[in-house]
Amino acid sequence: MAHSQHTTIPREFKHLTLDQRGMIAAYHESGLSTRQIGAKIGCDHTTVSRELKRGTVLQRNSNLTERYEYFPDAGQRVYRENRSHCVPS
Repeated sequence: MAHSQHTTIPREFKHLTLDQRGMIAAYHESGLSTRQIGAKIGCDHTTVSRELKRGTVLQRNSNLTERYEYFPDAGQRVYRENRSHCVPS
């Protein structure tokens, strides 16, 4: 009888802090990739990508052109709104 062994690596999930969101904004503005940003702040690149989507808002310039820009406080606000919908088990 063949036995298969499954080894799982315990994963640690941590929520981003406002400081980390600020670092994401600074690194993103300087042109680093999501992988480079993740390596610098100690999280996965997909976390950085999701955070950039979460905190990006549409801005209108004075000449009425529009652009999308990431704001750490917008990401934090959306994070708190989403967490308020979680029900403890």
